[in-house]
Amino acid sequence: MGKILFGAKVSEKHLIKTREVAPDWNIVISENPEEKIKEIKDAEVYVDWGFNFERQLVEAAERLKWIQSLSAGVERLPFDLVKEKGIIVTNTSGIHKVPISELVFGYMLMFARGLNRFYEQQKNKIWNKKVNTTELFEKTLGIVGTGNIGSEIARLGKAFGMKVIGLRRSGRIKGDYDEMYGSSSLKELLSKSDFVVCAVPLTVETRHLFREEHFRAMKPTAYFINIARGAVVDESALIKALKEGWIAGAALDVFEEEPLPPESPLWGMPNVIITPHIAGSSDRYMERAMKVVNENLERYLKNERLINVVDLDRGY
Repeated sequence: MGKILFGAKVSEKHLIKTREVAPDWNIVISENPEEKIKEIKDAEVYVDWGFNFERQLVEAAERLKWIQSLSAGVERLPFDLVKEKGIIVTNTSGIHKVPISELVFGYMLMFARGLNRFYEQQKNKIWNKKVNTTELFEKTLGIVGTGNIGSEIARLGKAFGMKVIGLRRSGRIKGDYDEMYGSSSLKELLSKSDFVVCAVPLTVETRHLFREEHFRAMKPTAYFINIARGAVVDESALIKALKEGWIAGAALDVFEEEPLPPESPLWGMPNVIITPHIAGSSDRYMERAMKVVNENLERYLKNERLINVVDLDRGY
């Protein structure tokens, strides 16, 4: 009999299938950090949110063979130690694509159709039609990061009649993209886009991928959207770009420091939409996450290859 440690709260409803898949396994749920340290010692499988992957947990694990993240991002993992111990890591990449892509289009529609400005007028009981609006139709949508999330955003972009261009390592065209650029052509993509969506994982290579030079490359009428990780963007450069009018606005779900400090100038900018890192949130999230967990558990018990295996060298 093996042991599975869940470091996140999981309801009995979502554990029904897990118990069916592994009826003889000991399933332990503990959100307490100190208890986790004790419980992980003899656990073979550890399931938790990506932001809970502390080095001390991996250090304390003596029998751990597989870590399943309930998140897509696993950048907090001590990759050196995980590799040293020969632990397999999997994530839930792909389950976030629906809520995140819907939010991205919510942002874009707010900017294009002036919904944020009309809402401000509504609060102040102002009837004013003189708000400049435009359409998403025939605009160019630039997507940086063409994985599951980026590809779903691209699919919806085509449904709105947008021209969709993307940036990926190889530069090879795929799916719903009209054009694809290699990783060395970021500025070219930015210069052509009316909306730029950042959807890359946070790695050593992508930290501060967007700097001052990149915001200067964008159109002054373009909008920047970040649903990836805050550290992918040099926030001070973005603030400067917004203040000085290099870009028209930004919609941000993630920040270099979270929660976003009250003193951040981003809070008071009329051309900025802020959401508190909820892009992937949905009342269906755990249902989708546990489907991945249970499929992987079945595969693990049959000694089959797991899905969503993280490349420990790349970090995603």
